[in-house]
Amino acid sequence: MKRNNIWSLEEQGQFLTQLGKLLEKGYSLAQAMEFLQFQQPLARQHDLQRCLSFFRSGLSFHEALQPLAFHSEAIGYLFFAEQHGQFAQGLVEAGNMLLNKARYWQRLRKAVSYPLFLLCFMVVMLLIVQQMLLPQFVHLSSSFVATRSSVSHFLIQVVSVVPVFFLSACFLCVIGGSMYAIWAKRLPPLTQIRLWLKIPFLRTVATLYYTHVFSLQFSHLLNGGLSAYEALQVFEKQHHVPFLRAEGSTMKEQLAKGEKLETLLADRPYYERALLLVVRHGQSNGELAKELFHYSQFVLQKLEEQIEKWTRFIQPLLFTVIGLLVICLYLAILLPMFDTMNQL
Repeated sequence: MKRNNIWSLEEQGQFLTQLGKLLEKGYSLAQAMEFLQFQQPLARQHDLQRCLSFFRSGLSFHEALQPLAFHSEAIGYLFFAEQHGQFAQGLVEAGNMLLNKARYWQRLRKAVSYPLFLLCFMVVMLLIVQQMLLPQFVHLSSSFVATRSSVSHFLIQVVSVVPVFFLSACFLCVIGGSMYAIWAKRLPPLTQIRLWLKIPFLRTVATLYYTHVFSLQFSHLLNGGLSAYEALQVFEKQHHVPFLRAEGSTMKEQLAKGEKLETLLADRPYYERALLLVVRHGQSNGELAKELFHYSQFVLQKLEEQIEKWTRFIQPLLFTVIGLLVICLYLAILLPMFDTMNQL
């Protein structure tokens, strides 16, 4: 599939949300897809026609949607929606999840792109100053000043080292991150999660994310009439969310041995501690499915607030770094000139 034919996250989210709303209004799935197909660009119409033909040939909707290269997490949402019977709601939730993800990426790019451009521009300027202007000033000042001030010497070293340090750090981060990602993907899903939890910057977001995914999908399956054991069997059968598949496999065996669900959750560090209390309270009053669903929405709100907090933090931090580099650059040039002028 050509790159320009891949659906963006925003396009995927809008399509799934609109499809779910049409189902809520009484359309059949085929009718809703045909209705939305006519409103899409020509390339998208061909995609939806192919998807519709797969669906009519007997494939489930989430399987028919896979050739369109939709987000794997959305495919997982749809698989669970087909299992618990609330398909229209599952479509809307999957669409909103993709729209939120697209919005976060857009905000993050907006917050980072301009400061990164300024930072890269500043590094280029530092390289030019380091290679062309600064040597002239150093040579001129050394001709008149026997000993350069410690401040001037320090600033000259900063301007000389920063470009090399910045480029080296970027190179090492890209290479190291790529190698780490390739190595981590070969590990079992739960082992990968425990590795992410060791990174302080990612620990909070990862905990909120996995708590939200588990509580949301588990609540839907329970609300559809399945027992906890049967819900975990559904987790194990699907292949679109490896984390839930691994959880279903291990937790199902532990439940069969007589362990309690809240005990299993308490032993897992990638869940919020409050999830244990929600499960315990929901089991005591017979409203586990409802309380898990409401808790998943609460955790999602906390996750959104955490991402917003980081977004607001990144841009001022980058601007501060750029401002300090500008000050160092000016002082590195001007202080040797002042030292020279004082010796005249």
